Parts: sequence; structure tokens; C-alpha cells
Amino acid sequence: MIVPATGLRWQLWLALAAAVLFSCDSWILGPFSWIYAYGEGIETLPVHLALSKPGQNFSLWAPFIAGGVDRLSFWGNADPLNVEPLMIHLLPLWAANGLHRFLQYFITIFFTARVVQEQFRLDRRWGMLAGLIHVAFAYFSFGELFAFPGVPLLVWTLMRVMDRWPWWLACVAGLLFSTLTTFSQSDPYLLAFAAGWILIVRADYRPAALARFAAFFGVLLLADSPQFFAIMLNAAQSHRSHWPMETVDWSIDGLFYRQFQFDLFNQDIRLRGFTTTMPGLAMLAGLALAIMALVRGRVRSPPSAPASAFLRVFALYALVSQKWLLVSLQHFGSLSLPWLSGIYMGRFYTLAAPFLFACGFTLAAYIAWHALLRWQSLRWLATAAVGCLIAFMLIEPKVFLFYPIGVEDLGQRNYEVASLQALKAVETDPFRVASVLPLQPGYAYGQGFETADGWANLYPSVYRDLWLRVIAPVMSQLPVVRNIFDPAVGRPQDHYIFLGADLIYPGIGALPGEDPKQEITTGFDIDRRFNLDILRLLNVRYLLSEYALSGSGISLVHAPAHPPTFPQSRSHPTGMPHWERPPKAERTGLVANLAGLLGDWREGIRKRQEGKDIYIYRIENSLPRYRLVGQVVAEPSAAAVLDRLSTSGARQLAQMAFVESTEAPDLAAMTASSDLAGSVRVVQQDPDSIELDLDHAGASFLVIANTWSQYWRATVDGQPRKLIRTNHAQQGLRIAAGEKRVTLRYQPPYAPAAIFGRLTGVAPDVSQ
Repeated sequence: MIVPATGLRWQLWLALAAAVLFSCDSWILGPFSWIYAYGEGIETLPVHLALSKPGQNFSLWAPFIAGGVDRLSFWGNADPLNVEPLMIHLLPLWAANGLHRFLQYFITIFFTARVVQEQFRLDRRWGMLAGLIHVAFAYFSFGELFAFPGVPLLVWTLMRVMDRWPWWLACVAGLLFSTLTTFSQSDPYLLAFAAGWILIVRADYRPAALARFAAFFGVLLLADSPQFFAIMLNAAQSHRSHWPMETVDWSIDGLFYRQFQFDLFNQDIRLRGFTTTMPGLAMLAGLALAIMALVRGRVRSPPSAPASAFLRVFALYALVSQKWLLVSLQHFGSLSLPWLSGIYMGRFYTLAAPFLFACGFTLAAYIAWHALLRWQSLRWLATAAVGCLIAFMLIEPKVFLFYPIGVEDLGQRNYEVASLQALKAVETDPFRVASVLPLQPGYAYGQGFETADGWANLYPSVYRDLWLRVIAPVMSQLPVVRNIFDPAVGRPQDHYIFLGADLIYPGIGALPGEDPKQEITTGFDIDRRFNLDILRLLNVRYLLSEYALSGSGISLVHAPAHPPTFPQSRSHPTGMPHWERPPKAERTGLVANLAGLLGDWREGIRKRQEGKDIYIYRIENSLPRYRLVGQVVAEPSAAAVLDRLSTSGARQLAQMAFVESTEAPDLAAMTASSDLAGSVRVVQQDPDSIELDLDHAGASFLVIANTWSQYWRATVDGQPRKLIRTNHAQQGLRIAAGEKRVTLRYQPPYAPAAIFGRLTGVAPDVSQ
């Protein structure tokens, strides 16, 4: 049962003050504020910015990434019915980021404090300690959405759902909570954690209470169900469908999950070991204290006393830490659904661990305070130590990120590249771009460009096969790149569709014989790195780069007014500058170092004022989005099709289409004597609805350079016609003489129209 907590107003104001303090940099610096890159500046924010473009936010098909993929399944936070898109719509990017961080801090501190007071019957001081410990071990950014701060809010809500609220209010709470969650990023993990909390920590088995718990999560899951259905119906054909599972071996890290907030804490060498080891040791020390307190009877109270409460929290913390157990359950599930092997199971731990650690740490500190720290001097010393711990965890990330994010990154101006906007203004027909690392592709689709590359957690396996042929040249010369995208053993890094992995750092991106300090002026060789003909096939018309490029078949369209003079490498997963940095004047003494830091920060502000600029290269003879060809070549297997695509030149790719004989046996003998099969005019181009007019003399074949999906439907002059998987990962249609109008629509079974049709008995045919 809920125990009324005291000091609500005091706690509310303190949580507000702490949230303002921890997010004040966003408000003080405004448009010049930091935007942390990993999981945010190069992934989440570009997705929301792209979805905010007209006609895309409520479309099921997202053409701005990977040649077009289902937006409900490709990325976990692409949910238009959440609060994040609303922030992006209504506020400048820096303000949306700052407000988001402020709310994350406030929700975490306030609701963690309330849960600790009400569940464990501790006073407001211990509640605030728990809130501060939680935010200290859960670094927040826009990329985390509200999943992490949603954990204490979820527990607080469930306490009321199960103890006080009627059925209808439990359902309303589930519906409202769904605006903070998505299925793939939140729901399964929150459901598992909540069940563990109710059954282990709270030990509440009342049938009526469990029924309201089920009602809450039933509505929550139903509200997020479109993404659930999208995943279930796309995963089997995705790039994750046959990946190996995480490895489990006889070591600490092989058997247990230990790393808090991997995205940030694993990057900082000072935080990496500390956040991996300290929480586990602290929980083990708390276990010893709790057992001692129970044995000695030092803490006398009812069954929910701090010592026994700690044991229950520790039990749940230990349970979600068992990597071997979670991977074993994943193995059994993958026997029926093979694509489950491609899911990262560590999120069951990372989502719950900061909150559980905050509760466990606070309970252990309470036990130590009353059972061991009898002298006031020891209590003051312990208070100072905990204060230093919290301060270190909140300040150290700022120190670590000062140069890569505070000085060397452009924040909001990453998404305001004037040369890209000028490029968009002069193009009229559909085209795509691709970004050569270290330039991240998110900056392109964040400005509304369609990209062949990007970040996608779930996309068709056939597109991955074709993309690997694009980067085959660089992988053949740099084994490290193959280890990232297509290792011989183990699983690839899951969601990168990138042009290689950097250009310039020896061992990662600089090719044998290259001197980055010379190539930064003469241009990095593209021919040795990528198969430009397949990029042409994907309708990639422009390459974007931070550095000059060279190679056959590309021409310079735009160069920065102030080209970079030092080859600064950036991490491919984080986007942050690393390794060798431009040389600086030597600084000696504290005053000189402080003055140098201030000067570097001012230089970062100056760069933000100037804005971002990049190199833009045109790929000559890029193939159009839609084209008619006169010859179709049928190959016996997927590998044979990919081999033909990899070895055929630009002229052959423009005149032919390649299919597997099993896909369309009736096309095996289709040929035409003329190189010119006809032309295509785009009448309407929406994300999931396309109208084309054809001008041709005889029978031909329409190649559609959109990524293959089984849920696209085609009609030719009003009559349904089956789409054929073409060029391994694209779409094609056989066109007879005299046929003029082609209509393409994206109609997955979970589309609103399909659901309404099934309910009314007029559902469209979604079978192939």
C-alpha cells in the first residue's frame, strides 16, 4: 500500500531547482548550446527533423533513409504520437533539446524521490538522495527519449493504479504513458521491469491490483501496437533475421551486464571502468550491510524495513544483470522467431539499472547511517563523499565532452547547411545523396534530403546485401572496416549504413599508401573505396563530404569557403572528433591553461556563428528514380544478381534490370533491340503514394529505385499488377505496349486503411 510522503512542496521545488541547474547550459547558451552526438545529434534528432517535414510525419513510409524503409520499424523512436515530435514542431531545435533535458532531470529526481519515500518509508532527505543518484548514473540526452526517466514515473503511477485508481483511470494512465514510450525502445523492457518490481520488490499479489496492472499495460501496449505490428511483419525479412546472438563466456562481462549508459560512459576512459565496477561493488557492500542489519537486529521495523527492502531490490537488480539468462531466453525464442537473435538484450539491464541502483544505494546508505555511522564526524564525512560522487558524475561528462561537443561541434547549426538548401532548390526530380564519413548522414536527412545511407535499426536484408557491395572496395583493403560492417565471426555493429568508416585515421580509414595531410588538399581517392556504379543505381546523385575527394565520375559542385586544413578524424558511432587533434600553442601554468580554454570556447562559438559548410560532389550519370529498360536478365541466385550488379558498368546498369529467375520466371527471355525503352514522368510523389506517366513504344520494364518491401502495391492503368524484386533490393514492373499510368501505394497490414478495411470487410489485398 502507498505510504503518504511528506515534504511534497519542498521536494517539488528542489527537483525543479536541480533540473534547472543540470540543464542550464542549454538555456544560457541558447542556439550555441551543446547537443550531445551519440544517440542524439546524429541519430534521433535528424529522424525527428526529417519526420517533421510536410507529408512525412504521419506517413508509414520514410523515404529519407536507406532508399525508403518503414518508419515504424526502422527506428525505435519514430512515433508521431509522442511528445518529442511535438517539441520539434513547436520549438527551435536548441530549445526542444533543452526542454527535453530539463524534463528528463525533473521527472527522474522528483519521482525517484517519491517512490523511495512511499515504497520504503524513508523521509524526504533520503528520497532526494535517491533522485540525485539516479540522475548522476543516467546521463540524459534527447536520444534517450523518456525511457530512462520514465522508470520511476512508471513505478509511481503503478502504485496508484494498483492501490487507488479505478479501472477506467488505469486505462487512461496507460494511454497517457504511451506518449512517453515506443514499443521497440521502451515497452518490452518496461513491462519486464514493472512485473519484477511488483512481484519481487513490492510483493503485491492481490488479484484486483494485478488486474489493474494488466489493464494499464494492455492499453499502453495497444497504443504503441502499430510499431509492434510493423516490427513483427518486417523483422523476418530484415538484416537482423539470422544474426548470431551475443556471446556468453566464463568471464564477468561474459556472464553479466554491468555497463551503465553505454553510449556515454563507455566513451570516457575515466567513467568506463568506474561505472562498470562501482555500482556492482556498492550493491554487494549494501548486501553485506543488509544481512548484518537483519542478523544483528540493528534496524528494527516491519517487513518493508530498509534491510529487507534492500534484499528485494538487490534480487531484482541481480536478475536483470544475468546476461547468460537473458541470452538463453533469447535463444529459445529465436527457435520460433529467428530474427530475435539480432536484438540487443542488454537493454533489459541498462533501462532498469540506474533506478534500481539509486534505490539500492539509498537503502544501503540508510542502513549504514543508522547501524555504523554513530559519530557525527563520520556522518559528515560520508555526506561529503556522496556529494563528491554525485558532483563527479554530473561534471565529468561535461569535462569529457567540452572539446568534442562544446568546441569542435556545431550544435544546431549542423542542420542548417546553406549549401545543401541551395542544392535542394535547384533540383526538381527525385534524387538521393550519400555522406562520406566522417560526415554523418544524419545531417542530410535531418534537412529533408533522401539518403541512401543512415542509421536504421531494422531494414531489409536485401538492402544490406547490396550496400555491402557498395563498400566492398574499402572493406577489401581495410579489414577493420569489415569488422564493423561484415565480420567473419560474430555480429556486425547493428544499424550503420555508412560509406566505410572514416577517411583518414590510419588503421580505420586511411588506405595503404595514403597520406591524410596531403590528401586533404588533393582529395581522398573515392575509386579505391566505393562502387560508384551501385550508388548510381540507388539514385545517389551527390556525395557529401567534410574533406576534398578525387576520382573518376565525380565533379565538384560546392566547396567550403574555408576548407579544413587538418585531417580531423571522427568516431563513426559517436560523430565526435577523436585521436589526433590540430596542434595548439603550448600552455604552461594554471592561468595560461584557463585562458586557453576560454579562447577555445570562444572559437567554438565563432564557428557556430559561421555555420556548417561541406563539400558537395555530383556523381555523373546517376540513374533516375524511375526508368524504363528494354532488357531484363534473369540470374539463378541472389549471389549471381549481386555479382552482375557489382561488375556491370554504368551503361549496362542503365539499360538492363537483373532479377532472380525464381522471382519472375516469365521474364527470363525479355529483351528489346532498342537501348531507349521509353521515358517516365513523375505526376505525384508522396512518401507512400506515387503516380507515374509512361511514354514508350512497346513492351518494356519499369525499374523503381525504391528499397524493396513486400507491402508496396502497384496498379497499371487501374489494374493490379505484382511488383517484382529487381536488382536484388529494388522494385520492378513489366509494362505492356500502350500502358501509360502506374500507381504505387504502400499498404502494410497495419496501415489505418488496411485495419479499417478488415473491420468493414473491404480490406485491400495485401498478399503477393
